Amino acid sequence: MRVALQTSLDPARRRIGDRWLLALGVCLLGYALAGRGFAYVGVSPLFVGELCLAGGLLTFLLTRGWSRVLHVGAAIAVVPLAAWGFVRLAQGFPQYKIDAVRDAVVWGYAAFGLVVAGLIVAEPRRLPRLLRYYSVFTRAFLIGIPIAFFTYRYGRWVIPAWPGSEVPIVQVKEGDALVHLSGILAFWMADPKRNVRWIWATLLTLDMALMGVIDRAGLVSFGAVMIICLIAKPLHGAAWRTIAMLALGAVLLWAARVDIEVPGGKGRNISWEQFVESGKSIFGEGSSSAAESNKQWRLDWWKSIVDYTVHGPYFWTGKGFGINLADDDGFQVSSEGSLRSPHSVHMTVLARMGVPGLVLWITMIGVWVFSMFDAYLRCRRRGQQRWAGAFLFLLAYYLAFVINGSFDVFIEGPMGGIWFWSLYGAGVGALWAWRRAPHVLADDADADNDDGGSASAGGMKAVHEGPGRAQLLPAAGGRGRRLPVGAGAARIAGP
Repeated sequence: MRVALQTSLDPARRRIGDRWLLALGVCLLGYALAGRGFAYVGVSPLFVGELCLAGGLLTFLLTRGWSRVLHVGAAIAVVPLAAWGFVRLAQGFPQYKIDAVRDAVVWGYAAFGLVVAGLIVAEPRRLPRLLRYYSVFTRAFLIGIPIAFFTYRYGRWVIPAWPGSEVPIVQVKEGDALVHLSGILAFWMADPKRNVRWIWATLLTLDMALMGVIDRAGLVSFGAVMIICLIAKPLHGAAWRTIAMLALGAVLLWAARVDIEVPGGKGRNISWEQFVESGKSIFGEGSSSAAESNKQWRLDWWKSIVDYTVHGPYFWTGKGFGINLADDDGFQVSSEGSLRSPHSVHMTVLARMGVPGLVLWITMIGVWVFSMFDAYLRCRRRGQQRWAGAFLFLLAYYLAFVINGSFDVFIEGPMGGIWFWSLYGAGVGALWAWRRAPHVLADDADADNDDGGSASAGGMKAVHEGPGRAQLLPAAGGRGRRLPVGAGAARIAGP
């Protein structure tokens, strides 16, 4: 009787896990397109991110076999950081209450990573499904982000705000958008057979140019990802088409002498002069007084944090969670006191968790990055093209988050934090699946069928019909079914 009951519960548990991953995908798309505006969906203090996390934790508890996550070193590396963070949160909560919890999400959103990794470990077939979800995201984001950008920048006065706040329902941060554009480029280049169409390369380039005019940190993230991918895949057409479009766009910008003001764009216009100035400022040679003033303000604040932690009384503990660092450190620039953290997640961790917290934070990132890089190299040596592509994509995308988070308030909030930790969890799950269930991303693997079958187990084989198309044909007497254009069942798909 007990065995029969358990058997009947397993499909229900799988369905719950699958549906939560789909809900998470929708949530991540909302954060990417609408930014802080989407984060305010809900009723305080239960916004969409907290509701999604609650559902994820419930799903996690219903999932069998999640404890195998702890067999992966990258997952274990999070535990000391979370433990120290919980200690510092417990000390600050009695005084600061919800503010302490809000500041603690910089490590607290690691729960998303635990849930994502646990669900992949329980059902490794979910990994190719997540990659297909991301394929859908690439199209939606490339089309949707310029619409959101122009709506926010040029029509902000008509965008309604959320009740009880001044936050518009759509709020675009160009640096955040550039991180996702970096991920899309890495996703395309992760597939050695992907022939990206010119229309998508053009759209990616235009989106990157729009956002890059406003934000330098995101531009650095995009450039770093392009360099990483070119080193890994020097002959891949996706990057070279993007580079060609960038060169063409720069020439047209110079020849047309375009000069379009961007409302709220920190004094930056869409123009050839701004393009040159942004490039110089990345290397510290910019002449803009506003940009230089902003850079000096950050450096002064970071120096202050180092002084009172590394060389001061907060070496072991930091100032904890709940206190407004901008107010307490004397660097507040917002009249309503909305700025709470320095423009660097590493400095945020140092200021709030002390030197031990920073060491644990850097260790956690280092272990994950090394694990991804090592897995990527091993897969390349073994000829596991799909696995190598998956690890390259995750590694490059994650590094884009780290780079942008080093110069902006990004990972400290749900817009970047939930993405950051979800990627972390996907990487942990991918490591486990690669070692224990490599067939789910084998080069001849079949689609992620609802019954969990694979090419070897489901009697199917995948035949490519061109970019974005695949057909499943019978193998050894199996029955085939045709997949829709863009499903990308036979490999990591993209536009």
